[in-house]
Amino acid sequence: AVKLGLAQKMRKDPLTKEKWEALFDEDGRLIREKELRKHVFDGGIDESIRKEVWYFLLGYFPFYSTKREREVLVRERHMEYRALLEQWRETMYPEKFPPKDAFSAADDLDPEDQFVFIQARLKAMSFNIDATKAKDSLRVVEKDVPRTDRDNDYFKGDDNIHLQWLSNILSTYAVFHQEPGYVQGMNDVLAVILMVVDHEADSYWLFTKYLETIQKDFMADGMVENIRTLESLVAIMDKELRAHLVEIDAGDMFYCHRWLLLGFKREFAAADAIKLFEILCSHHLELSSIEASRERDRERREKRQRDLGGDVLDPTKKRSTVTADEEEKQFDTKYKFTLFVCMAILHSHRDDLLQCKDMPEVFKFINGLSEQMSLDNTLLEAEEAFFKYCRQSIQSIRVEDEGGQ
Repeated sequence: AVKLGLAQKMRKDPLTKEKWEALFDEDGRLIREKELRKHVFDGGIDESIRKEVWYFLLGYFPFYSTKREREVLVRERHMEYRALLEQWRETMYPEKFPPKDAFSAADDLDPEDQFVFIQARLKAMSFNIDATKAKDSLRVVEKDVPRTDRDNDYFKGDDNIHLQWLSNILSTYAVFHQEPGYVQGMNDVLAVILMVVDHEADSYWLFTKYLETIQKDFMADGMVENIRTLESLVAIMDKELRAHLVEIDAGDMFYCHRWLLLGFKREFAAADAIKLFEILCSHHLELSSIEASRERDRERREKRQRDLGGDVLDPTKKRSTVTADEEEKQFDTKYKFTLFVCMAILHSHRDDLLQCKDMPEVFKFINGLSEQMSLDNTLLEAEEAFFKYCRQSIQSIRVEDEGGQ
């Protein structure tokens, strides 16, 4: 097994208001994106600025947008959300929400908002709603919402407006995103966003933007792929543990499904779960490793060119025909930091897991870890595991290069 111990350092303090404001230029553009992602990864975000940071971190605001551009964007997004919400309600429940034309539906708006709303409503009207799929999703949403985080003050009590927001957003997303529609677990993710943002329309757009990056994980193929990748990672990082799990018929690691689907929300206390959510959303290590891989690849190409006796090409004289997206696909990015958090949890409890005699014992042990773990220790071990994996990968590449000479 690759030995993991707590890295010889402490987690850093959360991103402060002072450091946050220093990331912007005089026009309100966030010009130091890498620095932001590193700050968030290293220590999370101070609660006083968490909401405004999430608007950037989850993709609602473009990093290089000005303050004025963001004000316009928010106004437009609010009108677009209202148009989507009203459209599906009138389509699915016409007896409760009598249909209106786009113009009469805008009567209560300020003239400045009317044009934006009418355009958004006309666009929503042109969407071909699949009534059968929509009904299926709405039925599951109606069942899941009343039991979402009811022990949290934000969702407690009867006739809680936040539960209505939760229902509205999930339903709107499902109707206008027929693939994947609504999938159980989305309610848990949205609940985290709502508790921080505390605004219905804005939460819809942050939720939608977030799902653009992980939508595949909510679909069967994507989840199976994540589980198989985790199994491969455990085999690389801890062969003994992997061999034991396979031997006791627990090699199929779907007992980690909840961790991956909900971003460990139920494994840590509420405040820590929110902190972990934003750390995972920073994608700091993943993006940094992609950059490092590109640089290593460039160095390898130059070395091979020199070994062949040719001149190294000047990148300013010949542009690559490979697009950024295609270039990124050339690198192995399937080992997301989320998987290393899984690896850290498994490794820190490997002695207990090695004592398990069958799959039911593993399930029982894994479920019993909920809110019993230290987030900081888990993150330190996950980060250490990530870098150890990267070092192993580099060594493998060097061996291949030397073998090919």
